[in-house]
Amino acid sequence: MLAPTLIIGLGGNGSKIVAQVAKNTNEEQQRYIRFVAFDTDANDLNDLRDHHFIGKTVQTSKKMTVGEYLENDRHARENWFPVNRILCRKALSEGAGQVRAISRLALDTAIHSGAITPLHEAIDELYRLTGHAVGQAMRVIIVSSLAGGTGSGLLLPVALYTRNYLVSHYQQNSAIVRGFFVMPEVFYHVIHGETERNNLRSNAYATLRELDAFMMKGDGTLEEKYKDLAYEVPRIGSDEYETYDVLPYDFCFLFDGQNLSGRKLTSFSEYMEHAANCIYAQSVSVMSARSNSSEDNVVRSLCAGGGRNRYCGAGSSRLYYPNKDVNNYIAIRWASEGVSEDWLKIDRAYE
Repeated sequence: MLAPTLIIGLGGNGSKIVAQVAKNTNEEQQRYIRFVAFDTDANDLNDLRDHHFIGKTVQTSKKMTVGEYLENDRHARENWFPVNRILCRKALSEGAGQVRAISRLALDTAIHSGAITPLHEAIDELYRLTGHAVGQAMRVIIVSSLAGGTGSGLLLPVALYTRNYLVSHYQQNSAIVRGFFVMPEVFYHVIHGETERNNLRSNAYATLRELDAFMMKGDGTLEEKYKDLAYEVPRIGSDEYETYDVLPYDFCFLFDGQNLSGRKLTSFSEYMEHAANCIYAQSVSVMSARSNSSEDNVVRSLCAGGGRNRYCGAGSSRLYYPNKDVNNYIAIRWASEGVSEDWLKIDRAYE
């Protein structure tokens, strides 16, 4: 029996991976799973809907420029957003343009206005489940690339917000939150310019450094000199902000372009399919129970490592059965045994 499971896709590629996971599920599995896709790009969300995405969608952007956002968000303008004339002319509905700060700006406004209600609805639906599954801790999987702007800018605040929502609304302190993050090398199949690749690497480095700081804060291992580190999140329907003192992720799976043997896949689409297969196998398939049990048993090693071993790799394999060959073998063996028995019947009668 599946535990109640929430799978969230962030940005264009994160949402496409989640959509593929959704396609791989059957009706029985879908009773215990909810899917949510976040994006600033309205075109990508429309494409998901056109391809019959069975989950909920959250468009964090409006038909406004960055400058118009900043006019309405004094807190961002004065405290953390890197104000720039060129950025101020950008329209958010076309995406974050690989600028993480733009993605966070859009999310803050979406939270203020209550636009992330579909996330609340997905969680609430899972808690209306009846039967054995309700007795299990909820599993949350957040999928994103580390290379772009939208997903990289959302993966920390969405995790903090979701965890806090589970604690404050359902007293759900035992929820397991996993992150599945696609590293920059995967995108080298579709992004060839070195300048653009450097932008991907810079985004990934900054995102991981920021995430790691809050992971250590959640584990209580952050250095004393950084004790004031905080992530301010808006309150819905209010101009006030609050900070969440929660661990963003229990485990972070980093999905790179090559395996331990240094081998790679041949195309970007293969990587996207492989990522979806990894998430499905780990979180949805019949093997997920064993994966959950393995994670539950690493508490001692987490303590010994001071939480530094919350980072993992991920991979999957597929077993193909040669149906045609197996059918031929069975047919030939059946014919051989049948013919042999018929021909020997008279001989055996006179033995």
